[in-house]
Amino acid sequence: MDRKGWLALLLSVLLVLAGCSGGGKMLKGEQTYVPKEETKQEDAVSPDEQAETNSGEENEGGEPSDAEVAGGTETVDAEVVADAEIVEGVSADGDVTLDPNIWIKGDVQVEDNQVIVEGTSNLPAGIEINGEITARGYTMFGYKDDALTENDGSYRLEIKRPDITKDPLDLTVNIQPEDLSAPIQKILGTKGELLTGPYVHQYVSGDDEIYYEIRATARIKPGAEQAQLEEPAGEKPDDQGNPEVWIKPLITLDDRNYYVSGESNLLEGTEVQLDIDIPGKIHTGYFDRTQVGPDGRFLLQIAKPKNVGEFYMMIRVKPDEDMWPTVKEAYGEHGEKLKGKHVKSEVGDSGNVKYIEVKVKVNGKQDVSGK
Repeated sequence: MDRKGWLALLLSVLLVLAGCSGGGKMLKGEQTYVPKEETKQEDAVSPDEQAETNSGEENEGGEPSDAEVAGGTETVDAEVVADAEIVEGVSADGDVTLDPNIWIKGDVQVEDNQVIVEGTSNLPAGIEINGEITARGYTMFGYKDDALTENDGSYRLEIKRPDITKDPLDLTVNIQPEDLSAPIQKILGTKGELLTGPYVHQYVSGDDEIYYEIRATARIKPGAEQAQLEEPAGEKPDDQGNPEVWIKPLITLDDRNYYVSGESNLLEGTEVQLDIDIPGKIHTGYFDRTQVGPDGRFLLQIAKPKNVGEFYMMIRVKPDEDMWPTVKEAYGEHGEKLKGKHVKSEVGDSGNVKYIEVKVKVNGKQDVSGK
């Protein structure tokens, strides 16, 4: 055989050997794809370490390991190592979108077993809103619900309805910044002290310090099927907190109760009490108390005395150990700073105490039926 023949024969043998070592043909559509996020990245190793690793990757029986088949990498299922944190009022790029001048509104629907509040606000998504129902003269708890605001600031509360049908129900909807996250508190204050607008109310927390919240209320009358959260009342009196206190009461009534709506220059959080004096009669149970709102207004309620003609309503402001720190500062721990025509005094366990008393004469002759 000449030189050309030997070269042709050698080329043929090499082609056959190359085909055998290729492991067969790969059919169209059979290519294996490993998603990038599912590929486990091993720590980098030196060439010598890589050689030692490759030399020990055969399993018993001479079968290649999965790492060999995958070209030296190991494919694993994706693993979730942490949940994403959703922070209320904060956008995806970290911007806080909350306006400290907050308002909340709501329509109230009264059903047989629950009270539904469907409301709107200027709040971003994820802010917690709380709702609670109480009633004057009743000891009750647990009539609450809370909800998170939606993207458009709307919210929905569903509160169990108390089995009280003959007296008004008081609904309170509020937002307390002390319960919100740190990014929100940077805007509203850790105690809500940066809140603005007419919906801001004060309250005292467990540390006996003044905190601030957003609050709206509604009074649900007996038999009513609907109500609305009330708009904030008027402006604060120019002389609010002046120790020379004035009070202007307005008295109304229905079949069961008297209501005393008061205007005053009393500080927010001051406790106001209502009692009655029926000349020549001993009576119990005709008592109420409440706290003054941001604008100096308050609302008190007592049941109508039965078969009574003239009697007196006694509206009082008495210092005690539970006074808010702001009230104590303005009027004195024992009321010693109070002055004006409504100031009275008495001797108590802690000595001489000054207090405010406004006495109102009420003609109850029209009430002899005792309804």
